[in-house]
Amino acid sequence: MAEVIQFNCPACGTTLRLPLAMAAQQGPCPSCQREIVAPDPYRGIGGYEVPPPVLSIEPEPYRPFAETPPLVPKKAEVIEKTPEPEPVEIVPEPPAEIQPPEVVATPPLPVAQASVGKQPQRAILVLSCLWAGTVGLAMGIAFGVRSPQLFTATPGATQPLIVVPKVTKPAVVVPPPVAGPAPAPVVEKPVVVAPKIDPVIPPAKVSAAAEAALQAFLGAPDWAARSAYVLYPDRVRAAMEAYSHEVRDGPTAFKSISVKQSQVDETSGNTLFIFIVATEQFPTGIPVAVKETGGGWLVDWLAFVEFRDSLFQKFLDGPAGKAGFFHLVVTVPPPSPTEMENEHFSNYLLQSPLAEKSRLAYVKKDSDAAATLEAQTASGRTYAPVLEVEKRTTPDKQDYFEILSVKADDWFPREN
Repeated sequence: MAEVIQFNCPACGTTLRLPLAMAAQQGPCPSCQREIVAPDPYRGIGGYEVPPPVLSIEPEPYRPFAETPPLVPKKAEVIEKTPEPEPVEIVPEPPAEIQPPEVVATPPLPVAQASVGKQPQRAILVLSCLWAGTVGLAMGIAFGVRSPQLFTATPGATQPLIVVPKVTKPAVVVPPPVAGPAPAPVVEKPVVVAPKIDPVIPPAKVSAAAEAALQAFLGAPDWAARSAYVLYPDRVRAAMEAYSHEVRDGPTAFKSISVKQSQVDETSGNTLFIFIVATEQFPTGIPVAVKETGGGWLVDWLAFVEFRDSLFQKFLDGPAGKAGFFHLVVTVPPPSPTEMENEHFSNYLLQSPLAEKSRLAYVKKDSDAAATLEAQTASGRTYAPVLEVEKRTTPDKQDYFEILSVKADDWFPREN
């Protein structure tokens, strides 16, 4: 039995058998028809598929675009544009005298024998028509050239055929001089608009007498002499005497006195001045009220000593269990993210107008003072009342300040 070679087609994997004599021979696979080379067991070479022949194709040149951009014409499509001829100005020539056209004899057309005798008559008729048309055309041209002469009036003629009116400017008629004196020229008076003057509101009262009373009040040697210049002396005289034992009595030195504002009481017609008294301790000034009364100009002593001696600050630093009336500035404190809302109290910031810092005070929510403070400080407004404040202590020995009442909504002095 002849020796055979058994192997799998390297292209499709079909098992093939070939005689040993066909080792390393090339041929198509009977199953996939691809060119393969049979293995050679003696040389140790396995079978393999013959790669397809490589065709040498000449590569096309690289083109960045599939076609030429639309705004750039291709070379094959470039059409040479013939330059247009320059326009030639045609100057019409004057009409020349028209000569009658030359008559050229035309050989007659072949006609029937019956019309041969009428040909001379037709020729004469045609020539006559041509002559009449030529003469009429020449007369029409001549008439058109000379026609402008017909649109002007002929001297001596009664009425021209066509008159072209001339456009002229209207004549200025100058009236004849009138006898007598010439009238005066009319001169337009300029419109004079009176300037708007804001009414000057004079001060209600002259402050010289009020300032003189204030200077006498400040320069008084003791409380007794000073009591002659204070408001409501019967009510405050005892307080002045008691206060003289706590604070050294005597005159108050000042640097300057100026008027801050004035107000007239509509009921009584009396004037109230607010002076600013600058001292060594308070260079910016202390507000002092001086009011007009039936007994003359009098000074609000209670507010004066409160500001001059910093009584509100002494009250804050003093012991608990005391209360007093003070002229204060009230504002709402800024919200704090860590502070819990108290269900019984609301809090406000209290500050004296001459102090640099404010202190926190509480007011009971169900009190009349709480309702007044809430209404007056709405929308972040500043409130300047006269408050009754008390310093208290909590069970765990912490001091706090409570607002008890609102005595007045402003700082103007009152009898009560």
